[in-house]
Amino acid sequence: MALAAAVYLATLGKRGLRHVAELCYHKAHYAAEEIAKLKGYSLVFSKPFFKEFAIRCPVAPSRINQALFNEGIIGGLDISHIIDNAMLLCVTEMNTKQEMDKLVEILGGF
Repeated sequence: MALAAAVYLATLGKRGLRHVAELCYHKAHYAAEEIAKLKGYSLVFSKPFFKEFAIRCPVAPSRINQALFNEGIIGGLDISHIIDNAMLLCVTEMNTKQEMDKLVEILGGF
């Protein structure tokens, strides 16, 4: 793992690492904003975040995660044991706008 991480970071270089970080940040904020527009959903925290954010859901996250899984999407971490009907989502540089829009579309169906 350490060798793979070292090779990845060396390949990216200083500018590449910054670019990846910026992609993560902007994509995560796009997804969070779109989800927050959906009826029944809200961001749990108003504090700044990087690429992970918690949302409150209108139904149990386990139901949402099953629907997402059926569509080939890995859902969020169910954190309902900490915050009622909440899940933790993560968006990285690997997620496309189409994937995020599909996520939002499925979430909107609840």
